[in-house]
Amino acid sequence: MRPTRRSTPFPDTGDSPVTRVTLRYAAAADARGLELLAALDSGARPDGPALVAEVDGRLRAALPLDGGQAIADPSHSGCELLDLLRLRALQLG
Repeated sequence: MRPTRRSTPFPDTGDSPVTRVTLRYAAAADARGLELLAALDSGARPDGPALVAEVDGRLRAALPLDGGQAIADPSHSGCELLDLLRLRALQLG
C-alpha cells in the first residue's frame, strides 16, 4: 500500500509569510541600534535597562524599564510593538 500525502491548507512553499518578533532585554551590543531608533523617533536613547522588540532581526522598538519614554521606528508597527513590550514588562514584574 502506498502512503498517501495529506493536503494541507498551507502548503510549504519555502517562503514564510510569518514575521518573527522577538522581545528581549536590551544588551550593550544594542547601543548603536538604540541610537538609530531614537533618531528615527526623534526621542532619547534609553540609558538604563530596557526591553526591545526586534522584527526579523531588526530593532524596531524599545521600552525603558525606568519609566522613560518609549521609542519605535515610525515606519513600522511601532504602536503594536510597544503594546507587546508593555505587556511583557508587566509579566516580568
